[in-house]
Amino acid sequence: MKLRFALLFNGKTLERWHLRCLDHLEPFADLVAAIVAPDPPPAPSNAASILVRSYARRVGNRSALDVTKKFENVSRFRPENVAGSAEASGLDFVLKLGCVKFTNTLPSAARLGLWYFEHEREIDLLPFFDELYECESVTRAALLALIARSNEAVILQEGHFRTELRSYTAHRDHLLDAIERWPAWVCRRFSAGAVAESARRGADAIVTPGRPNRRLHLLRHSVEITRERLEFAWQRLFRHPQWNIGVLNITVGELLDGPYTDNRIEWFPLRGRGNFLGDPFGVVHDGRLQVFCEHFGYREGNGHIRTFDYSAVGFSSPQPAIKERVHLSYPCLVHHRDRIYCVPETSGLNEVALFRAEEFPLRWSKVAVLIEHFAGVDPTVFRHGGRWWLMCTEKGSQENVNLYVWHASDLFGPWTEHVRNPVKTDVRGARPGGAPFIHAGMLYRPAQDCSKRYGWRIVIQRITRLTPTDFAEEPVKILEASADSPFPLGRHTLSPVGNVVLIDGHREIFAWPAFWSFLRICAKDFWGRRVSGHSTVGQKLSRSPEVKRNASTGICERRFR
Repeated sequence: MKLRFALLFNGKTLERWHLRCLDHLEPFADLVAAIVAPDPPPAPSNAASILVRSYARRVGNRSALDVTKKFENVSRFRPENVAGSAEASGLDFVLKLGCVKFTNTLPSAARLGLWYFEHEREIDLLPFFDELYECESVTRAALLALIARSNEAVILQEGHFRTELRSYTAHRDHLLDAIERWPAWVCRRFSAGAVAESARRGADAIVTPGRPNRRLHLLRHSVEITRERLEFAWQRLFRHPQWNIGVLNITVGELLDGPYTDNRIEWFPLRGRGNFLGDPFGVVHDGRLQVFCEHFGYREGNGHIRTFDYSAVGFSSPQPAIKERVHLSYPCLVHHRDRIYCVPETSGLNEVALFRAEEFPLRWSKVAVLIEHFAGVDPTVFRHGGRWWLMCTEKGSQENVNLYVWHASDLFGPWTEHVRNPVKTDVRGARPGGAPFIHAGMLYRPAQDCSKRYGWRIVIQRITRLTPTDFAEEPVKILEASADSPFPLGRHTLSPVGNVVLIDGHREIFAWPAFWSFLRICAKDFWGRRVSGHSTVGQKLSRSPEVKRNASTGICERRFR
């Protein structure tokens, strides 16, 4: 059953991302009234605000659209007249879009209160600018609900995103694209009978903190942006990641309860600069430890799954195990009915596939597709509480941020999507980072902290609630590379196997194939801009399987996944 809501805005204009937000809401909520707010107070006319206005105009300021005709058939009310109107009776919530004023009595007009985005509490021509200026690695956003007769707001949806330090507009648009779906997600959860996102209190909804003077902020901002872009170009041209696999000869219990030290890792003897190994998973088979991992060659530009065994005498030579026409990585291993299965990442096929060992460990066959039409990243399958669970992120701009969950009674399905998907929105620990495990009766999930950069460090999460309608976890251990390690720049996969723990790490090298590959991308982008007037690389990065936008208006054409 659909919810009923009223829209609170200035009655004339909405921004493009606001309209996409309403578009996502259509399958879950009906718009029954438009509440026209009073005109907002003018912005301060001091020198700082003039400079900020000039900069905001230069960066586009998200282009507001006239929506007078769009809502001409929707009943309109002033805020003070909503409570007594027949059309607005029985409202489930009021959604405020834009920086508009509202009365203290308006939240009482709806059962679930007044919903609004935290960054729109005040007039701000440069939302999410301060995190960029302060060079903070993470930017927070939230959708709040103000309940009747309360000055505090309940958090309905909250997310933590990596700050894009090379461009303010890219940083701002990335966040707005991510949060435009949030009201629809919350409505879907309410319709499915799931509880709200959080009972925690948000920021004060009435009192607005003052903004710092930004007169000098913009000058420093320009300098920092230039520095970040030069550093990024240097890294892409001359410094390339090389991952490798190591073995910690300790149990996972010792890892959790004791200090983590890199000097106990026995690293695979990696040779050459043109390839690397990563994403280790393992299984004890016929008394020996068999390790599966991604093998990536810079010259080929694709990864596949290789395997080798590890013993007291060291590592054997990696042999090809699973190859497809697309990139393969993250070979999650599963035992089921005395057979060994593998769920590698096959996001290039827009699916999550299951492979079975026909002649272990070198011959495998694809036997099922667990999730169709979903580009799952780092899919992790395990059994817990009498059910099978699948956790992953989705390929695209939010692949390090949004955690999705499915569940099934059998490995071969059918698989059911969790009613709270995505169950977590946090770049600091959403993306899976290895094999879940049980310790002292509790379920733990290795995850990746990509807030500083991709593959920065591993966060071991303790899952406290996991049901078809609920999910919660808390971080208990952080594994970060030490400066004196031969692979000092990151950790992103951890898999306990028997009495050892598999882990990976990376360093930076110069690889000629990666250098020429980046030059080819730059050349293609340059000619694409000469022909079409805009970046071809930007086109590739902006495409998402979840939302397709009209090229001329920016409005969603696909409803809701």
